[in-house]
Amino acid sequence: MRKLIFKAIFLLLMIFSVVAYAQNTVSGTVVDSDGNPIPGVTVFISGTSQGTTTDFDGNYSISVESDQTLVFSSLGFATQSFNVGDNASINVSLVEAAEALEEIIVTGYGTETKRETTGAISTVKARDLSIIPSGNIEQQFQGRIPGVTVITNGAPGSTSQIRVRGFGSFGGNNPLYVVDGVQTTNIDYLSPSDIESTTVLKDAAAASIYGARAAGGVIVFTTKQGERSAKPTEVTIDYTTGMVDPNVSGSPEMLTPQELADYTHIAAVNNAAANGTAVTYTHPQYGTAAQATLPDYLFVSGQGSGLNTNQVDFAAVQALYDADPVSTFLIKTNKAGTKWYDAITDTAFVQRLGIGFQGGSEKGRFYIGLSTFWNEGILINNELRRHSLRVNSEYDITPFLSVGNNTQVTYRQNKSTGAGGSIESADDESQILAAYRMASAIPVFDEFGSYASTKAQGFNNGRNPVRILTNNGNNDNSWSLYATGNVYFDFHPIEDLNIRTSIGGNVGLSNYVNYGYRYLGDSEPQNSNNFGEGSAHSTSWQWTNTATYQKSFGNHNAKILIGIEALNTGYGRSLNASGINPFSMDVNYVNMSTVSNPVVNSNLFNGVQFYSQFGKLDY
Repeated sequence: MRKLIFKAIFLLLMIFSVVAYAQNTVSGTVVDSDGNPIPGVTVFISGTSQGTTTDFDGNYSISVESDQTLVFSSLGFATQSFNVGDNASINVSLVEAAEALEEIIVTGYGTETKRETTGAISTVKARDLSIIPSGNIEQQFQGRIPGVTVITNGAPGSTSQIRVRGFGSFGGNNPLYVVDGVQTTNIDYLSPSDIESTTVLKDAAAASIYGARAAGGVIVFTTKQGERSAKPTEVTIDYTTGMVDPNVSGSPEMLTPQELADYTHIAAVNNAAANGTAVTYTHPQYGTAAQATLPDYLFVSGQGSGLNTNQVDFAAVQALYDADPVSTFLIKTNKAGTKWYDAITDTAFVQRLGIGFQGGSEKGRFYIGLSTFWNEGILINNELRRHSLRVNSEYDITPFLSVGNNTQVTYRQNKSTGAGGSIESADDESQILAAYRMASAIPVFDEFGSYASTKAQGFNNGRNPVRILTNNGNNDNSWSLYATGNVYFDFHPIEDLNIRTSIGGNVGLSNYVNYGYRYLGDSEPQNSNNFGEGSAHSTSWQWTNTATYQKSFGNHNAKILIGIEALNTGYGRSLNASGINPFSMDVNYVNMSTVSNPVVNSNLFNGVQFYSQFGKLDY
C-alpha cells in the first residue's frame, strides 16, 4: 500500500512537471481600430480565473499553456478570443461594440447614447430587476448598481434607505426619483413588470440639470411604451414566487432558563465583590442559596412569585379566575425554554403576477399593464398586498404633432404591527427586540390559556410579542390609493427640432386603523382598550416645457436643450385621532364616536413651489 502511495505521488509530480514545462509567456499590445493603445483591457485565460490587464501603453504579459485560449475584453469594445498555440506574441486590435455604444439611455429631460455620455451613469435592465421578488422596486437595486447603497429592514411595504452619493448633509440625502418625466419622492407604487429601463445619474455633471434637488443623485425610470409597428398585440405574463425562511441559518441562541438563573447569581457575586459586601441572592425566582434553582410556577395570582407545586393552592386560584379571568394568571415555568424568536416568526411567501399588453401601429403605440403582488412578512400577521394598473399611449395627431400619456393607479393594503420602525431610525419597541427581552423561562401562554408575560417578578418590563402581533396585528391595517401620470404633446415644427410640453402630477389617499387591547399580565399593565385611526390626502403637480435641437454635420454633433418648469412637491391634509375604552372593541362597531377621551390632531401642508429655467449644450 505504501509503494502504491509513493507511485501515485511520483506520477502527480511528473504530471505537474509536464504542465509547468508546457507553459510559456505570451505578451503583446492591445490597440483600438485607429491604432491607439487601450489601457485596462482584461486579458484572462478562458475557463479559469487567471488573468491580467494591459498597462497605460496597452501592453500585457501572461503565463499560459499552448492549448489554452486568451480572451480580451474591455467596456465599449467587442470581446475577442485567440488560441495560444506556439505564439509567444499576440497583438490585438479591438473593435468598438457599436450596439453597446449606441444603446439609448434616458437622462435629464431627454435621451442620449452611451457613446455621447460623459457623466457617471449606471443603467439596469428591466429583466435584472424583475427576477427579485421584493415588495418595493428600490429593494431590487441592492447589489445591482455599482456605488448605490440600499438598506432595508425587510418588513413588507417598508421603504428603504438609498444612497447614490453617500451622505452629504444631516438631512436630505435621498435621491430624486423621476418616473416618465414626473418628479417624485416615492416609488413604492411601481411594479417591476412595467419598468422598461432604470438610469442612475451619479455625479454632478450628469445630474446638474435638476439643480439642488439632485444633490443626492437622480434615479430615472421609464415604463414600457409599446412599439410603433403593425405587429399583432403582444401579451406577456410574468409570474414570480418564492419564500423566505427566517430559520434557514438557525434562530439566534438564547440562554436557557437555568443558564439565565446561574448568570443572575454570578452577577450577584460580582456585585458583592465590587462593593466589598457579603453575597446575598435576592432574585424573586431563583432562590436564596448559592446554587440557583428554577421554581415550578413563576407567578400565581393572589399567592406570589417563585412558587413550587406544593406551595400553590390551585382551588383558590381557580376561584379567582372564575370570578375575574382578565386579572388572574397561573404562569408555569417553561424549564425547557421558550424560543421567542421562533414564536413570532414564520415562513413567508412572496408572489407576483404581471400581465402586459403592448402593441401599436405606424401612427401610435400603447402599453397596458396589470399587476398584483402579495408579500408575507417573517413576523406573524405582517403582509402587503398591492394591485396596480398602468396605461401608456402615444399617437400622432398630425405628421408634426403627437400626444401621449403615462398613467398608473395603485392600491396598497398593509398589515403590519411592530415590524421595527422606519429604516431612517431604530425602534426600541419593535417586536423583534421584545423577543430578546423576554426571559426564556416565561411561556407564551399560562395554564388558563391566557397570554403569559412579565407579571412574574424579576423579569423587568418586557411584553409578550406574540400577544402584540396576534391581538393587535389581526386588525391593524393601512390602505392607500395612489394615482400618478402625465399628459404630453410633442411638436416637430422643423427637422431636428422637438418642442415638448408635459402636465402631470400625483394624487394620494391613505387611511389606517390600529387597536390596542387591555392586558393586565405585564409588569407595566395596559389598563385600557384603545383605538386610533387616521387619514390623509395629498396632491402634487408639475408642468414641464422643453425645446431640443440636435444637428449633425460631418464628424460633429451638437445638441441644445432649453426648458422652463414649475412644480409643487405636494399639498394636502392629514387627520389622526385616538381614544380609550370604547363600549365595544368589535371592529365593525368601534370608531372615534364610541371612544372615551378622544384626542384629535390635524396637519395642513402646502408643499414647496419651484420655478426653474434651465439649459444644456452638448457637443
